[in-house]
Amino acid sequence: MPNVRLDAQGVPKAPVYEGTAPVLHRGPLSAPDAADPTGAAQGLDCAGYRMARFDLDTTGSSGLQYLEVQLLIWNPTAGRYFGGARRAFSAAQLQANPRPSLEAEVRGAVVFLKVTAAQATALSLRVYASLS
Repeated sequence: MPNVRLDAQGVPKAPVYEGTAPVLHRGPLSAPDAADPTGAAQGLDCAGYRMARFDLDTTGSSGLQYLEVQLLIWNPTAGRYFGGARRAFSAAQLQANPRPSLEAEVRGAVVFLKVTAAQATALSLRVYASLS
């Protein structure tokens, strides 16, 4: 069995998850997205990976009161993105943690993290992504 770890008795161990280094997925963003992206090339290709972690860096923003993001999943048959889970952050949550992290099960899909809403005096958002 290639690429399988064995314990001292020769029994296979749990799977090994290899992670990627974070890359800039989007940004810097100064406003919410007006529409869904139009093609898969704008998304994050997660082929061969199960999970994606998105790190949202809002530290350059001022007066940030609200932020909402939504995971979009590319459907190659339909040729468009479909809406997945949403997550909203309040002013208190963003003040306590201006760099929140989200994890999503992507199962090898092409995904895109859309900014659906934001209330700020000046928004400056960078979204980093890593896969495992």
